[in-house]
Amino acid sequence: MFGEFVRYNLVGIVNTLVGFSIVFGLMFMGMEPIPSNMIGYAIGSVVSFYLNSKYTFKATENSLAQAGKFFMVLALSYLLNYITLQWLLAFINPYMAQLFSAIVYTLSSFVLAKFLVFKES
Repeated sequence: MFGEFVRYNLVGIVNTLVGFSIVFGLMFMGMEPIPSNMIGYAIGSVVSFYLNSKYTFKATENSLAQAGKFFMVLALSYLLNYITLQWLLAFINPYMAQLFSAIVYTLSSFVLAKFLVFKES
């Protein structure tokens, strides 16, 4: 499981680079920040699903149901991240709050993806 967690984080770095490259590229070409952000994150999420299914969890099948579960996991993990961030902002430095919230997001999305989305892998 440790190896999967390392691969999951490497995939996260790749999909973040892809997503932000798209966001910044679209903004550079004149698109407004909000639609640029939405498009970049959407494409980054698709890249994340593909790489995690093939590389991290070595899934033997990819279905629409599996993709739907994966995107629900990302949404739930983001919600946990948001709740954690809001709670921590009352107690600690905002930068530390962001860091701890990111850890909550990464751990929750990994565990949920492993045991709910790619459990047969």
